[in-house]
Amino acid sequence: MLFSNSALNEYLIIALPYAEINGEVKEFKRDFFKRYGSFCGQNSCAHIRLMSFFQTEEREPRVIECVQNVLREIKAFEVFLSGFEFDSVSRSVYIDVVNKQSVADVYHQLRLSLFRQLVSLAFLNKHFVPKMHIGQDLSPLQFLHAVEDYQSKAYSNNFRLMRLHLLKRQAPYTVWENLAALPFARSENEMIGFC
Repeated sequence: MLFSNSALNEYLIIALPYAEINGEVKEFKRDFFKRYGSFCGQNSCAHIRLMSFFQTEEREPRVIECVQNVLREIKAFEVFLSGFEFDSVSRSVYIDVVNKQSVADVYHQLRLSLFRQLVSLAFLNKHFVPKMHIGQDLSPLQFLHAVEDYQSKAYSNNFRLMRLHLLKRQAPYTVWENLAALPFARSENEMIGFC
């Protein structure tokens, strides 16, 4: 028997930016709501979603340890945000991550390590593209208006990614709780206080 009858939880790994960026994203979402009405993700904080997956409660310590082990080998780095992008398939508007490969490298290392811990690859997207969503699953009309209004809107900022947050939720899978903030390895400058 692979698993006992332990509760099945959903886990989510995200990168959170500075409070300043969170405030700016919340302002974009408020503006978006005023212009186009309610939409999916309107109340969420600013974040880059790396992955979500289901796992039994009893395996939670192994999941945390797995993520910690990966992050101990990666130094903190800057994430650069610039401009708005659009995905017509999912009808989403998001802030573009300029250095996608840096974030994608973290994702792929986590993906491989979690797969070794029996997390199904079905939950883990091999075509991951980092982005900071403003709105997703928009109606066709909302999406058309958003493209028109946001395609020439300027935005840029950056933040140092020093930790990932692991959240979980239990059935009926409505409310996320913060399970752990897991740090990246520290650079020499961070250890002596220059960052």
